[in-house]
Amino acid sequence: MTLLGYILLPVGLAGLFFSKKWLYRLFVFWTLFSATSVVNVGDPDSGSALQVWMFFGFLWILRLLMENAMTLSFSIDRRILPPCLWLLAFLFVALFSLFMPIYIDGTLAITSPFLGTDPDTPLYFTSHNATQFLYLVFGVAIAICVAHSNMRDEVRHETEKIILLSALFISVWGVLQFVCNLTGIPYPDFIFNNSGSSSGKGFLETLSGIGRLSSVTLEPSVFAQDLITLLPLTLPAWLKTGSVFSLSIDRYCAVLFVAMLILSTSSTAYVGLVILALVLWPLLVRTSSISVAKASKYAALAVVATVSVGTAAALSIPIVRNVVQMALLNKFTSGSGLDRIFSIRVAFGYFQQFPILGIGWGSATSHDLIVKLLSNVGIIGTFTFLGAMYCVMHANWRVLDSSAFPLNLSRSAWFLSLTVFVFTSIFSAFPLAFGNFWLVLGMAISTSWAEETAQAPLLTSRNG
Repeated sequence: MTLLGYILLPVGLAGLFFSKKWLYRLFVFWTLFSATSVVNVGDPDSGSALQVWMFFGFLWILRLLMENAMTLSFSIDRRILPPCLWLLAFLFVALFSLFMPIYIDGTLAITSPFLGTDPDTPLYFTSHNATQFLYLVFGVAIAICVAHSNMRDEVRHETEKIILLSALFISVWGVLQFVCNLTGIPYPDFIFNNSGSSSGKGFLETLSGIGRLSSVTLEPSVFAQDLITLLPLTLPAWLKTGSVFSLSIDRYCAVLFVAMLILSTSSTAYVGLVILALVLWPLLVRTSSISVAKASKYAALAVVATVSVGTAAALSIPIVRNVVQMALLNKFTSGSGLDRIFSIRVAFGYFQQFPILGIGWGSATSHDLIVKLLSNVGIIGTFTFLGAMYCVMHANWRVLDSSAFPLNLSRSAWFLSLTVFVFTSIFSAFPLAFGNFWLVLGMAISTSWAEETAQAPLLTSRNG
């Protein structure tokens, strides 16, 4: 158990018996801390970690099950039933795909996704497949429970406050890491970067001899994805239509997030900003009583402002210029870039051999979303997962209505958040082990239902 684990264990147990609300609040706050664990198992090279968000999330679900067992109530609210059924269908396909390693029974050799490492190994069904499936079950359960818990306006607004506060915290911690990298002051990784997982050492990564920013996450790309998907929560403050905290605080958060995205040296950050700008334009037209020309102006201004800040920093600050150049221009010729391409090519070969159900959930590694799904759960699983994402996005888009403008503040923010998350994952990986994906998905589901009388604000509409 980690030092932080000894502190949080009694807190979690107290919440299990005395406060479901605080368990939920702690779960939401820690969802972005993917490099922070309660317990580490195994050696540093091949070990695993129980992340803090998983710890609080498990206790929260356990508390919900205990309460529902007393009332014998386990049904899914009919208002959010369609997207939940899609998720459960994907879960069923992933379960059924676990028969594939048993069927293959060593006749297929699995190649290491990293160039020049490890020999090919025959594929058998192992505990790894079962563990990966249990992670998926847990994530789907989290998403459905989050959706149920945020059907009421006041709970949803509180969730938005907590997750934005968490994003603000990890951004400030990223500033601390940046200062430590510049000055040579030892970075206090023992506090939040305590994961014993082999993938939890992103804070040690360098680019052209310069330390990269991962903050409390596994690696810089995860840090960037955390911030880019929560940036939409600050959008109402810029449009002067509402806020999470206040207009000024939300705007300060947005500026800090963009600065961290630029300094993250992650191509995910730069691609994500472009995707965000592209999706922002039709969203503004759909949700605002403004013309297409004005919406285009807002979207263009957002792009120009971001590019201007990044360009000015690159021209005036040598360290920023070096890291941006390395991140953008040398990405695909670097070791990590070649490994990414190699893993995708190898995984696609597995899909070609077993196109219907893939080679079984958790069997193939691919550093992207689509080929990862195709190789592990085949055409059926990929269609089901993308169908679930489309169901949530389309349901939110369909009920966006300027006549219910306060409600749309949250609905449009989470629609935008999930859309950016999915599209950035296409270039990175399936976010199975990341709590923020399941939280964002659950929040988007919670806003996907339509009710004519639902006029209460989800993001506050004050101008303070």
